[in-house]
Amino acid sequence: MKYLKQFVIGSSYLVFLPFYYAVYNSRPEKTYSYYNYTLVSPLWFGIWNVISLIIAEYLSLSSRIRFILISILSSFSIMTIAKYFKSYNFTKSEWNKYYIHIFIKYLIVWNFIIYLLEKNLLPL
Repeated sequence: MKYLKQFVIGSSYLVFLPFYYAVYNSRPEKTYSYYNYTLVSPLWFGIWNVISLIIAEYLSLSSRIRFILISILSSFSIMTIAKYFKSYNFTKSEWNKYYIHIFIKYLIVWNFIIYLLEKNLLPL
């Protein structure tokens, strides 16, 4: 049951709505459909939130360390996936800008939004 709660929190609209907005309003450099993105994004964050709890329990991590670690792991994994599948038609400088933006967005999502949702909603 605790993993289901983690998945629901990670896949909540407060988490992925900012990403929907950004992708919907992005320039046409993307090579994937917005429809596919809307299906995958909640699953991505939900699954990573479950993975983060498993890692934290296994390594006895505090919530703060858990979310810092998972923001790094998940942001680097999405960067790798985006580059491997050529999700965008970017120049080298655009890719570097993308990496910075993703890293910052993931730090905010994991360390503020998901952290606060878990802190305030999980005991229910």
